[in-house]
Amino acid sequence: MEVATQDFYLSAYLRLSGVVLKELREDGRRHLFVFDDNEQLQNLKRAYYFNQAQVDPLSFKRSIRELKSLIMGD
Repeated sequence: MEVATQDFYLSAYLRLSGVVLKELREDGRRHLFVFDDNEQLQNLKRAYYFNQAQVDPLSFKRSIRELKSLIMGD
């Protein structure tokens, strides 16, 4: 099973936390980030949405830049 989200910052957080981006899908003008659904992903999503996630800010910034690069095709 897989999870698709258009939440850019959640996707950056998931990648930073070690979750592998399975696919980047274009859906009209937006992009969907696709991940394999598992317990780790669900726990990370829960921590993210309940403001319990803790990340290194510079690493998070790097993860954001990497996702932007994927979207822009660089």
